[in-house]
Amino acid sequence: MTTTPGPATGLRRAALGAATAILVTAATATVAAPAFADVPGGKTSGSGDGKGNLSAGVQVTYATSGGSGGSGGHSLGAANNVTWTPPPCWIGPVAGPAEFKKMVEKQVKDTDEYPGQANYAMQAMDEYKKHYSEGKTWSGNGEKAYKNYNLDQQGKGAFWGPVTNPNSDSPDRFDCNGTLPFWVPNGQRPPAGTPNVITTEMLARLAFAHTKVPGVDIRTNPVGTQTVNLPTWVTLDENYAPITVRAELNIPGAQAIWAETTATPTSVHIDPGTSDATVYPSSAECAIGKGGQVGAPYTEGATGNPPCGVTYLRSTQSTGAYNLNVTATWKVAWHGSDGAADNPPLPNGVITQNHPVTVQEIQTVNR
Repeated sequence: MTTTPGPATGLRRAALGAATAILVTAATATVAAPAFADVPGGKTSGSGDGKGNLSAGVQVTYATSGGSGGSGGHSLGAANNVTWTPPPCWIGPVAGPAEFKKMVEKQVKDTDEYPGQANYAMQAMDEYKKHYSEGKTWSGNGEKAYKNYNLDQQGKGAFWGPVTNPNSDSPDRFDCNGTLPFWVPNGQRPPAGTPNVITTEMLARLAFAHTKVPGVDIRTNPVGTQTVNLPTWVTLDENYAPITVRAELNIPGAQAIWAETTATPTSVHIDPGTSDATVYPSSAECAIGKGGQVGAPYTEGATGNPPCGVTYLRSTQSTGAYNLNVTATWKVAWHGSDGAADNPPLPNGVITQNHPVTVQEIQTVNR
């Protein structure tokens, strides 16, 4: 049976909350790898322990190798997302009893040895330690106290507590600190109503924040200066293919919970940067080939219009270079291990790039 920590008030709780934030944030990099198993296979990324663990066991894995995957490209979360942000913090597994004891004792020691540390902070940390080592409680706060860090339960459960997203600079990243770490037996989850407990939606937000798609690297043929009334063939360097990213958290004694996001390229729009032009195709939507290619390079002797391109009808002599703009749109969907899917929906990913084009006229002289 799990116990939900209740609220505490006054300076003591404020000091303990601050101490807990420092404790858990400092510990995530060292706790994540030994406390919980890595997800087997795949390519991992993120900050934490360098093995794909973001914090306290959360791991990001690139399940497919389409496009740029996790090795480069443009982050959808950073590029244009304002409605779907990764959680700044969450409540998740922190450590088993032995590791948690080391964490608490180290934090007490660090607090006591910090130059000029306020007496109330040292007192708060001492009470915090006694809460887990000697069963100390505070009147009326409803929090369960512990004896000897539950060492007799080693291997049978873990302490859950606040975890700060190491990639977040949001002022809300400390919102989870009102919850003191509490015990959850293996195979169980915190009871319903426990605030900020990590969910598949949160994991989807983390996966989305780490979803990277190819850029829009434009190549034109001819290379360099274009010519009035002659077609410019446009291709993109990258192959556009669906990209799947999984964020997963291993629950001690239970199956992992996870969420996957899949970004699928749906549109590549071409804008010549002037009304004095003809675009190909006429819809200005360049097709994405089965192999993920966009456009085709010009080959000697080719006839007809390019599959993706533009014919400029006026030179840039008096206007300056045109800004050829290509915009790629990615549809992003998600689903989780609990059956949740696309609720709430993710925003599309939109990556755009300008390419300056100089256009010349060719004059002929008839004799």
